[in-house]
Amino acid sequence: MNISIIGTGKIVQEALPVIAATDGIFIRSILAREHSLQRAEAMAETYGIPLVCTDYEAVLTDDVVEVVYIALINSVHFSYAMRALQAGKHVILEKPACLFAEEFQQLVEEARARHLMLMEAVTLLHLPSFKILREELLELLGTIRHVECNYSQRSSRYDAYLRGEVLPAFDPEAGGGALMDLNIYNLHFVLSLLGRPYRATYLCCRGFNEVDLTGTAVLEYPESQGSSKSSVIALLTSSKTTDAPSFGLLQGDCGWLRIDGPVSTLSSITLCLRGHQPRQIPLSPVSHRLAPEFAAFADLFHHQDYETMNQLLDHSLAVMQTVDELRKSER
Repeated sequence: MNISIIGTGKIVQEALPVIAATDGIFIRSILAREHSLQRAEAMAETYGIPLVCTDYEAVLTDDVVEVVYIALINSVHFSYAMRALQAGKHVILEKPACLFAEEFQQLVEEARARHLMLMEAVTLLHLPSFKILREELLELLGTIRHVECNYSQRSSRYDAYLRGEVLPAFDPEAGGGALMDLNIYNLHFVLSLLGRPYRATYLCCRGFNEVDLTGTAVLEYPESQGSSKSSVIALLTSSKTTDAPSFGLLQGDCGWLRIDGPVSTLSSITLCLRGHQPRQIPLSPVSHRLAPEFAAFADLFHHQDYETMNQLLDHSLAVMQTVDELRKSER
């Protein structure tokens, strides 16, 4: 697939060597704002990208470009993706897909109506280790009773925030904050295993501009269909102001499973079944955490696998709907 990279930020700098090394992907162009033009030109020279653009319309009217990878601040995901779909381009959107579920629903409807591919870039869902967890290990735990995830990492932009300089990572209007950044990974992890909760509540600490600096999402799952009693509580914590050991923990009535490090990378899994000693689960190494993700996108595009794409879209929409509910419940 012929792809255009939209943006030059940190995630693009990390993803570019992975995309360039992925079979089936050819990078046609990179789009940059004027002040980032030199950075884009350096990237283009390093990775052999033929075109550097500063005009999005030039990308959308380029017949060679089949797919756009949108890696811009969260608040413009919707507008850039909608313009691309209306121009007949397939779209890969960095997470979070949009700011609101209604926006993402519109993109989904547009993509399906035009028979175009739309995918959210969620690394976790394409990792071989996640497939092992979901398809082999989860059932060994029996009925899940409790879940905890913590992804806390002091932002490199926090010092600027403390000085009163608000960059997009801490700007609620740009989709910044703990919920829309680090906790999105936790939400994708839990919802991909347990589905959408019947109740979601968000407790957070806010900064001077009302951005959520740290927060805990409380997800409740019913003990049975239609029941108002909770059988499973999931506590999902994230912080952009403090460092802490990140982890994931699934507790079932037959055992527990612990992930050391962010659940988004699944670099280490320990399983302990009742009556047995904890054991480390052997995992196949990947060349880079983003490699399975872009290989999956290339495969979906090559095989025009809309069935799998639609399953992924339904999951992403459930995450966005849960984010909406969390925002409404904030206190």
